[in-house]
Amino acid sequence: MLAMALFAAAPAHAQDTDENTSASASEDDREESVIIVTGSSIRGVPPTGSNLISMSRDEIEAVGANTTPELLAAVPQLNSFNTAPRAAGGGPGAFAPGLRSLPASATLPLMNGHRLVAGAVNQTNPDFPFLPELAIERVEIVADGASAIYGSDAVAGVVNFITRTRASGIEASVRYGVADDYHTFSAGALAGQDWGSGSILAAYQYSENGNIIGSDRDYRIVDHTAEGGVDTRTTYCPSPNVLVDTTFYAVNYAAPELAPGTVNKCDNGAVADLVPASRLHSLFVTGRQDLSDNVMLWAEALYSDRKDTVRAAPPAATGASGGVILYNLPGFANPYFQTPPGTGATTEFVQFRTDSLYGADHIENLYRVKALNSSAGVDFDLGGDLSLSVYGTYDRATNGSYLPAIDPAALDAAAIATTLETALDPFGNGTSPQVAAAIIDYAGDLAIRQQTYLGAAKIDGPLAELPGGELRIAVGAEYRGETFRQRGIYGGSPVPEDLDRNIKSVYGELFIPLVGANNGAPLFRSLTLSLSGRYDDYSDFGSTTNPKIGLTWGVADGVTLRGSYGTSFRAPGLRDVGATVGAYYFNAAAIAGSALRDPVRGAAQVDSVILYGGNTNLQPEEARTFSLGADFLPAFLPNLRASVTYYDIHYTNVIGTPGGSIAFTDPTFASVVYRDPSAAQIDELLAIAVPVNFVPDTLPTIGNLLDFRQGNFGVRNTNGLDFDVTYRHDTSFGSVFGGIAGNYIFNFDTQLSETAPVSDQLILGVPKATLRGTLGMQAGAVNAVAFVNYRDGITSLYATPTGTAEFDADAYVTVDLRLSVELPGDGLAGGTQIGLQVNNLFDQDPPYFPGGDGIGGTYNPIGRYAALSLRKAF
Repeated sequence: MLAMALFAAAPAHAQDTDENTSASASEDDREESVIIVTGSSIRGVPPTGSNLISMSRDEIEAVGANTTPELLAAVPQLNSFNTAPRAAGGGPGAFAPGLRSLPASATLPLMNGHRLVAGAVNQTNPDFPFLPELAIERVEIVADGASAIYGSDAVAGVVNFITRTRASGIEASVRYGVADDYHTFSAGALAGQDWGSGSILAAYQYSENGNIIGSDRDYRIVDHTAEGGVDTRTTYCPSPNVLVDTTFYAVNYAAPELAPGTVNKCDNGAVADLVPASRLHSLFVTGRQDLSDNVMLWAEALYSDRKDTVRAAPPAATGASGGVILYNLPGFANPYFQTPPGTGATTEFVQFRTDSLYGADHIENLYRVKALNSSAGVDFDLGGDLSLSVYGTYDRATNGSYLPAIDPAALDAAAIATTLETALDPFGNGTSPQVAAAIIDYAGDLAIRQQTYLGAAKIDGPLAELPGGELRIAVGAEYRGETFRQRGIYGGSPVPEDLDRNIKSVYGELFIPLVGANNGAPLFRSLTLSLSGRYDDYSDFGSTTNPKIGLTWGVADGVTLRGSYGTSFRAPGLRDVGATVGAYYFNAAAIAGSALRDPVRGAAQVDSVILYGGNTNLQPEEARTFSLGADFLPAFLPNLRASVTYYDIHYTNVIGTPGGSIAFTDPTFASVVYRDPSAAQIDELLAIAVPVNFVPDTLPTIGNLLDFRQGNFGVRNTNGLDFDVTYRHDTSFGSVFGGIAGNYIFNFDTQLSETAPVSDQLILGVPKATLRGTLGMQAGAVNAVAFVNYRDGITSLYATPTGTAEFDADAYVTVDLRLSVELPGDGLAGGTQIGLQVNNLFDQDPPYFPGGDGIGGTYNPIGRYAALSLRKAF
């Protein structure tokens, strides 16, 4: 009925372009013209009232990125700004960008406006696409809440990768780069054919990078005692430590001498990856065909195959008691028992890293993700510039992961064995290969498949003619299904998960030009209003409605003011709701030395069981977003463009788990802490959990039972400024250009719950400012660009021998250079571009901080990096 009303109300004029979600092509010359659609459901309409950050094809080539993660590292508003292409340990997590220091799960990645599949182990929020670099037309970022348009996950905004759709001929590129103890390589090709009424395009890329381990970078410092901090090295080392005493094994003896009061300490990060080795295949194919003057068929598919090999230190030898206990008692005499001189000890607690069991100083966590993101549809020209698009999406990802681990039961059994053939030797290589194999045969071996399928229809176009211009509308409906399937072993137990949900959605958007060229006046050259809203009904937790209003006011030529207000949400991921719940046992000694220490118990800590995992009672995370901004394009300086945006985000019901001792003191968490639980309470909660490090029915008396499953606890409040200024000046030899873009945060406060104390993240590690400056020139066939990357120094707390103290780290500033030359001629050299890039020209080390690895804030561990590239068009 609504569609019929739209048809009747539409002005009767012919449509002269074929348009889709990312580009339009003129029927006369088939040249594509850019139509900004990110942040709006209406063709040809920019996101009214919202800030749009865009990176063009020329800028993408200037960045010289091997992969999309490297490309996004050039955007200062993103958390990945000036970082390595993939952080160590990133295999199990989502591979997606985050905006303005908010979590990655609060930013929605898209490809040509379509949702993407997740490829992660622990999370189900979408990953961004691993597109071949040659296939990317531009990247658009709407740094504003956008759930009224896109639904879940668009709390901080959306990142939309828009692909090329038409090309004739072949393009190829190759790049090789090096840094200290590191290399990258990529090669790709694009081929396309445009025959007027249709086109097809395919692009492929292979890329790889080596790894960097902690010992490769000499700025890593883990012992901060000289600077007033603490020594963060571990005591679980290849050379063991032996503790003996009658109370919690209080006196330490370092092997091999075993002198009293000595300690072996080691830096596990020295053998672990700062940047893991990775290799990637990616293939993108798209095509479109006019079936008639009014009907166009289109399809696109992206397939990627990524393998990450993440080095880590061998795990600490931890049995059911939290370590390894050896006995020298009748019937329990371990033949490798070493009594510290003069103690006469018959029982000892041994701390050691399991290098001797693995036969190496590191293990390798393996992750392989194969992802397919595909969409196809039919666009109908209904006349009067109205368009109906009916389309579907099918996305699928598989993740195979292999995570080495120690079997605590086999370790304990070998610790109390009494023969050389069956006993554990923590002091050397005496453990038999058969026993060692049994202890390390405990790896997490998981196979995960995630799927998203969607069917949708949308009508958009003009509804009526107003004095200020055309009133335009979009209405649509979607049905989306999501599934998560997991098979395999983790923690020695099968962890099958079969999770699914479906989502029914309807949405609408109105673009209302109140003032335009026909009725403009001084101070009101234009005034447009956007009203949008979306209703989503989830099968597992209920429904949510999110509206948004946007206003853009053209004050004068070249001066525009804008603002927006709306609500957004993030649905709990499937694993947030349905992940396997694990039950973990900790004895009183382990609890006493951890962040889980119960302050109410004082010195008399108790044996505890803690539940971690999904929670079927979760509700969506919710946000209120507000922004005000201005854009300047002055007529007296036509090549100057400037924008500034103030934003304010109030983010509630953030999903997480209680942290540390606050769980025992914050009234919000009173319902998840069971002190001296009854047998019925223990049975009820353990019935929903898988025992991880204990055998059922063998637990001692449990003093605390903690239900630390996921919950809607957290609150985040942040506001700040985004800014962008660019200028290009034409000269007799070509042009010079420059600019600066970035983000400045005024406030960033978090609470673990609504009743918890407020934590100022600007003094707990979030940088106040990130910016990127650009200065370049173009002279004929030569382009040269320099970039300055600035991340403000962090202020944060660090541990001291007597408590904590505050430290201000210096800023992290690096300089990048790009040089490209187009070779002259029409022969073999024609259409060839040679490029040189140097990242971190001055090999700037990250700033020092007296905690962790001794590094103040996020940084890029690659250091100075130089690469040569060759691009050829045929």
